[in-house]
Amino acid sequence: MSQVRRSIAVMATLAAVVALPATASAKTSTAVSKTSVAAVQASVDKASKATKRLKRAVRLDQGTVAKRQLRIARSQTAAASRAARRMANRASTEDSAATAAQALTIAGTQYDTLLETLTALVDDGTAQSLIAGSIQPTIAGEQQILSVLTSLLDNVSSTTQPLLASIIAGLGAGDADEVVNLDSALDIGNLPAMITGIVTQCLEMATAAIESALATIQSILPMLPTEAQAPIGAIVTQVTSIVGTLVPSILSTVTGLIDTVLSSLPILGTSASGGEGMFGGLLSGILDGGMLGGGSVPGGEATGGIMDMISNLLGGVLGGGSSTGSGPAGGIIATVTGLIDSLLGGLLGGVVPAT
Repeated sequence: MSQVRRSIAVMATLAAVVALPATASAKTSTAVSKTSVAAVQASVDKASKATKRLKRAVRLDQGTVAKRQLRIARSQTAAASRAARRMANRASTEDSAATAAQALTIAGTQYDTLLETLTALVDDGTAQSLIAGSIQPTIAGEQQILSVLTSLLDNVSSTTQPLLASIIAGLGAGDADEVVNLDSALDIGNLPAMITGIVTQCLEMATAAIESALATIQSILPMLPTEAQAPIGAIVTQVTSIVGTLVPSILSTVTGLIDTVLSSLPILGTSASGGEGMFGGLLSGILDGGMLGGGSVPGGEATGGIMDMISNLLGGVLGGGSSTGSGPAGGIIATVTGLIDSLLGGLLGGVVPAT
């Protein structure tokens, strides 16, 4: 998981709970909610620790330790998911739905961390079979979290909805590390035949999961923060129009662009502590200057709107053009990478978050 994607999830959870009225019954409800979120966080903490120990055990070729830590990581991640989903099922108010969304985001972030770890370790000999066999259930677990989060969109307040939609977009298509890891493991060619078959199935499932996330983003586009709707809408519309499965390199580049856009959003006007927006208000000056409809970078040369540039550059490549390499794939990668480096990088002061 990219650092930007992890930061989005962490910061989002900090702002997800809406304050309840200061009545006796509300205080009781708040206490129950916090206890539930705390239980989810406790399971995630155990899972995170086990995941780190799993990586270390594999690196040191400690097979027995790796198997034990894998079992703990999976069971604690699943426990966090169950607790969070129970909260969602019981949510009957906007406040309780927001609290459930917080718990689900915490659990979903852990699923993403575990998935990235498993796919990075699958080509290692230590506990290789168990690690390979754990990937598909982990993908399915994260998909279940995303499905429940999406179902809560209509149940949270209008102020929380853009935040929740951004969380869904970020967790669903904020990067494609798992796809890249699995593809690399297959490319190396050192996997046993049995593991190769499993990893191939995992790659297909991981790719389908991201493609499904892109379709979900398209369906919830009006719920995303206004600043994100134009650029992300242009990206997703163009990418989902491609017939056939997107290759890992293209998925990685496109999700990296989505990650960059999401990381730039001043989703909340103020942070929980009353400071600047949780994403630093990076796009606020640009939006105030009318950049979505055309304008200029402060201190820079004139340029077209973000939506037009993405539609024209990315859309033209998807239509068959290519700026480098051969065929549409090379053009997509070159164009989107250039877009991140020059367009968004320039608009955000020349610094592009790592993906």
